[in-house]
Amino acid sequence: MPGRTKKKKLSKRNVTIRRQRILKIDLDKMTSKQIAYYEDSLDVLNRMRHGESLAQASKQVGISTRTVKGYVGSALIFHNHRWSAKKSDRLLRKIRIYENGKQTWITVRGIKQARIVGQYHSAVGRLADNESSLLPFKKIKIKDAKGKVHRLETDPVKVFSILEQQEDMEFYTIYGRN
Repeated sequence: MPGRTKKKKLSKRNVTIRRQRILKIDLDKMTSKQIAYYEDSLDVLNRMRHGESLAQASKQVGISTRTVKGYVGSALIFHNHRWSAKKSDRLLRKIRIYENGKQTWITVRGIKQARIVGQYHSAVGRLADNESSLLPFKKIKIKDAKGKVHRLETDPVKVFSILEQQEDMEFYTIYGRN
């Protein structure tokens, strides 16, 4: 019959379904190699938030794009044929804070909590010049991944004593590996 087109049957081969691998990240149960991959993936994500492409950032860090997508894929979005980083995420980060006159490590969920702690550490760095730099953090509470609320140390005397106890300030970082 002229004018009549055949309907094609769709086989399973012709249909492709994109599946994003979702990982339940538990930093305590990860091996040191997995933690290194995860932290490198977070570094790639940070570089992407500052304008680099996924390929450029992963090449500079030395990790494959597939590994990055596996670990931090929930913080990436594919838009206009390009991978880009979302503005915020809910990924876990192990961070150093000062609380009750001691240095402690907590695991926070999300970039917003990590940014607050980063701003706090920046204020601690300015503490020698300006003792009032910690005042904005007096009422701020940080909630860790398990739901426990932490208050940041804002007493300059206690912060200075914590800093004196640290061995090497030259290689200081707020993120850590076990």
